[in-house]
Amino acid sequence: MKRFFTLFGIFALIFAACENESPAPNEELTPEITVSPSGIVTMPAVGGEVELNFQIINPIEGAKLEATADSEWITNLSVDEKVRFSVERNHSDQQRIGIVTLSYPNAEALSVAIQQNEALASGDVRISITSERKTIFEAEGGKGKVSYMLETDDEGAMPEVEADVDWITIDNISSDKVEYSVARSLSEERRVGHITLSYSGKSAEATIEQKAAELLPVLTANATSIRCGESITFSVSYAEEDVTEEAVIFDYYTKSEVDNPYTPAEPAERVFYATYNNRTSKVLTVNVIPEYTPELPADPQPESYDFNQRMLIVDHTGVGCGYCPNMKSALKSLEENSDYAHKFNIVYAYSYSSNEVCYSSASKTLWQYYDGVCSTSYMPLTGYPSATFNFCRDFAAAPGHMASKVDEYWVENPTASVALAATINEGKYVVNVEVKSAVAQNIHIALWALEDDIYAKQSGGSAEWMNNHHSVLRDALTGVSKSDISGIDFGYMQANTAKSKVLEFELFEATAWNRDNFKLIAIISSPNEEFDNRYEVINSAMCEIDGAKAHEYKTK
Repeated sequence: MKRFFTLFGIFALIFAACENESPAPNEELTPEITVSPSGIVTMPAVGGEVELNFQIINPIEGAKLEATADSEWITNLSVDEKVRFSVERNHSDQQRIGIVTLSYPNAEALSVAIQQNEALASGDVRISITSERKTIFEAEGGKGKVSYMLETDDEGAMPEVEADVDWITIDNISSDKVEYSVARSLSEERRVGHITLSYSGKSAEATIEQKAAELLPVLTANATSIRCGESITFSVSYAEEDVTEEAVIFDYYTKSEVDNPYTPAEPAERVFYATYNNRTSKVLTVNVIPEYTPELPADPQPESYDFNQRMLIVDHTGVGCGYCPNMKSALKSLEENSDYAHKFNIVYAYSYSSNEVCYSSASKTLWQYYDGVCSTSYMPLTGYPSATFNFCRDFAAAPGHMASKVDEYWVENPTASVALAATINEGKYVVNVEVKSAVAQNIHIALWALEDDIYAKQSGGSAEWMNNHHSVLRDALTGVSKSDISGIDFGYMQANTAKSKVLEFELFEATAWNRDNFKLIAIISSPNEEFDNRYEVINSAMCEIDGAKAHEYKTK
């Protein structure tokens, strides 16, 4: 049986259309090779195909990466956007190791070890865990995966998987990994469980450890957003038992005890906490909103956290850019494709020329952010058109690669969702926003004003629809800068919770803008270790002024 092992990662493919002026490279910077995976790649005795993802930091114009192997059983070595090679079957009864070396001018060479298991006797079985054998979770729990390798002559073989404790749930078993969930712990002692993978008398075991819980009272309310004159009813639980009658609830700022139910008199963000058994809960924020605030839409699945992701695509474009219709055509095809249309929201940022009717300073700042921040670690913008994905994904200027980029960056299980309702009241945007989060994380929110139905003759346009411009970025209500486009702090959210806020912004409207055609996009993000903890998009939602957009869930 032949198995193929493909190792995925990030690499940016750039096609320069209309060249954009950029500063000359600093010749003192030394190139550096990075590769994923690094260190050791483990292969089964049967062999297979391998892909290594690489990146050159501080590249030299015209230079290319080269790859060599020190072993004859590593064959078909090639370098294009990835390093690719084949590993032949190991017929010996000895494990073997080969080295693939990556070289680039003026850079320190980088080596990756290819470790291949010894051959199995006919009918024999080998099962091994290729990820960390021990994983430690916080008391809040979460999701994890165990990567494994099963070597056998049986075609399509899959192991039996079992957890020895009820707080570990096996979610999915595939040909190379087991996905599982760890429940929240209510124990004040550390606990340990195991996941065992078995096949034909052979087994491998992964250890799951969970830290002890620090049990605190949990304060909740029947609503986290109410209008003036409405009442809040509080509940307090401890170790999942209702202790509301015995608990005491306080105003966080005045430290005074409050009634339950409680009726606030004025619009404000109110903060409360509860005490029980000499322990104090985390604070609970209740947004007391003005009467003119638009109603949030009803949550179609209030108990669900199985969200759909609308990733953010920004098309950096221009009316006067003759190559830009190629990107617009590619995006239009995706919007009309039922397999892709539900996976993204598009914002068109016209920064090509400040003399164009679709141009805005916010669009230019977005360009400067991607050109100045992300390109220091990844691939720079080189011209128009260019599409950027989420806040810090690499760039695709080649329209033909749009679908593959969506495939690569779209997240099947996003950690949060955003819903909103928007209106304009007395010269202000009034936006009622709710975020639901499946995990504990800090959230930023960006709100951008977009305009539809702008007519401008598109250079290079081959069809009339290209002269009608939609979702054009006009204003970033929460601000954008050359160093940060993630918006404002929405706050820290606990796992499986929802939080709402009402945000108000002064209405700015340039002479050429038509606010009757305005709509808003809300973009939520959280820190991502992959990008040095810069904020990366989790999800987005778009709605008309005087309209609303509900949380969006997966369709079964």
